[in-house]
Amino acid sequence: MDHSYQQWQDVLAEEFFGRQHAGHPTLFYVDDDVEQELRHGYGLDEPLARCVGRFLRLGTAEPYSAMEDYRWRRRQQDKDGVPAFLPLLACSVMAASRMVNDRNHRATAYHARFSELLTGDERQLGSHHYEPISRMWQVLASWQHSQKGARGLCTLPAPADLPSNRSMIGYAQSQALLSGADRSFMPKLFRSLREYGTTWPLPGETLLAQIEIRGMEQHFSKGFRNALQEEEFRPFLAKLIGNYAASWDGSDELVPTGVTRAELLVRLDAGRLSWVARLRSAEQEKRIELKGGVVLEQLGDTAYYGVTGLPAPNADTLARGIRRDGDKLVLSRPSCSVLVLARDDVLGVWTTTDAFRPAEAHVVLAAPTAQRDVQRLLDKAATTGRSADTSKLAWVPQGWSMHKPVTFDDAVTLRRALQEVQGAVGLLQPPAQFKLRLEGGLKLAPSLDPHLYLRGGEPHVILPDAMERTGTLRVDGKERPELGKAIAAGRPVPLAALRLEPGRHTVSYADTQIGFATADQAVVEPKMTKVCGFTVLDGKASESPSLLGEQALPTGITGADCTSAMPRRAAAVMELCRRDADAVLFAAADGRLWTVEVPEQPDWWTERLPDTPAPLRFEAEFQGIGGWLLERRSGRWKGHPVNPGTPKPKSAGNPRAWARAVLNAHQASVEPSWAEYVQAAKELDR
Repeated sequence: MDHSYQQWQDVLAEEFFGRQHAGHPTLFYVDDDVEQELRHGYGLDEPLARCVGRFLRLGTAEPYSAMEDYRWRRRQQDKDGVPAFLPLLACSVMAASRMVNDRNHRATAYHARFSELLTGDERQLGSHHYEPISRMWQVLASWQHSQKGARGLCTLPAPADLPSNRSMIGYAQSQALLSGADRSFMPKLFRSLREYGTTWPLPGETLLAQIEIRGMEQHFSKGFRNALQEEEFRPFLAKLIGNYAASWDGSDELVPTGVTRAELLVRLDAGRLSWVARLRSAEQEKRIELKGGVVLEQLGDTAYYGVTGLPAPNADTLARGIRRDGDKLVLSRPSCSVLVLARDDVLGVWTTTDAFRPAEAHVVLAAPTAQRDVQRLLDKAATTGRSADTSKLAWVPQGWSMHKPVTFDDAVTLRRALQEVQGAVGLLQPPAQFKLRLEGGLKLAPSLDPHLYLRGGEPHVILPDAMERTGTLRVDGKERPELGKAIAAGRPVPLAALRLEPGRHTVSYADTQIGFATADQAVVEPKMTKVCGFTVLDGKASESPSLLGEQALPTGITGADCTSAMPRRAAAVMELCRRDADAVLFAAADGRLWTVEVPEQPDWWTERLPDTPAPLRFEAEFQGIGGWLLERRSGRWKGHPVNPGTPKPKSAGNPRAWARAVLNAHQASVEPSWAEYVQAAKELDR
């Protein structure tokens, strides 16, 4: 991929998924006007569609394979970065924004728009080519969920939320529904509905009905109005606008992008309700002061803050909502009629959650206006907690009802019941699952292996959402009938009940596979920060021992044997490295990895070499060590052997970092010696 594609990727990542979106619902909205604004605002030379179109492999079964390959190369360098196929997905949203009736196409003709945008021919790219893009959308949603809101709250639908005939293109359409003008108008709509004392938040379907009754659709974009008229797509539009209503803090505008939103949560601990704030920002300050004497104090090394200066949670403060402003930070909680609390893994106490969690216990508090809706839901789907707790507890808000412990063992039944029930409780859908993953379990020595678990403490498997569960769950290649009940109910699937033997295991579902390991124990060698030994100077050991620092440790003598005081000086090898390289690494045979820093240019260069052409080179000396010198220029790696020897990467250094570097540069050379390094890295990366 050339520089222009990478530029578009970086611009889209910063514009839509930058850290300024922490805590905000994020729509990846791109139409022709937005594309032009980005191109001119960031000084991009090439239009987005033309840039993407140049890398299509037309006439093949996989026309988007170049973008997929580029994404995997970027992922090797930065696993937490935004998936590197945003330019292609942005084009898919642009195509969705053009879906209107004209002389040539109906409003539902998506693929013709998409093909015409990228190739100039509406027949080049068809629906049979689109499945990889559908997977890219799910990867993007899964990545955004993994960031826990630090890069924006995901507004992509789950597969089960999409109409069956749009199960692939619905992702792009969902992002084209609400323009920036639509989102800026929504607080005015919400406030006009709240003025009549309506229970808040309203479900999305009720909001859409109110928009039509009041004739307010004229204030929304054409894409929104078209979706409003489509019976199949209307339910998702209702869910999208309902989620925005649930995150509204009662002010005249949504929290502006670039201003961090601190969520105000209700905490239940030691028989009383109190406030706790959660920041999704990457930068965590110890103490934050807001207007009105409100102070946030960080709780340990977490994203949570204790809150002082606010009236305690009660029927009044919960019904009115709270907002306090600070320097580029807003602390807010919208008014609510239903509180759902679950055990927080970090704090270890009950805190409010924005969705029900299947198979977990909840405490449900409902205002008088929502009690009927809550009871309907519990009667339809709850396993325990259907009856209200009638004990008079001082911490329960006056007039509110309480149910505890409320559990939902059947997630499928829960989702169906939430679609039928009215009121704010209908917004508490379980979080969407976009990929097969492991959750929980008792980890052994995460520093050795992040997927190593104590035998008997294996994790749960979370299955991805789908329209129909057509896949088969296999553990170590075998079907396990005893897991069928949990799979059918849509619950996390417990692996501890299988009594697996120690060793490596695989879990596969449909076309996806993940692995983990179990063991009875793990031996972790303690890290030595201070080492006692004898320093060596000019081949002679000192008479008395001392603490050896990092510089003295390699040549110093530790232990009782001092017979090898005379160091063997190996012949130095000199290599010339390019100054214009993007990166220069040295992968040693024993598993150590260095970044070779470019030295400053000597002052005499400009005096004696005024016409010296770039690139110039610098010297790097290697003494007593062998390996490969790797240079990356223009996205390509080249390697030079330096007494390479046989790679034994497990003997020293950081083998994982070494393996990642070698695999990233696997095309650096065709020499057999380099092939041995690549093979050793692959064995480490398994």
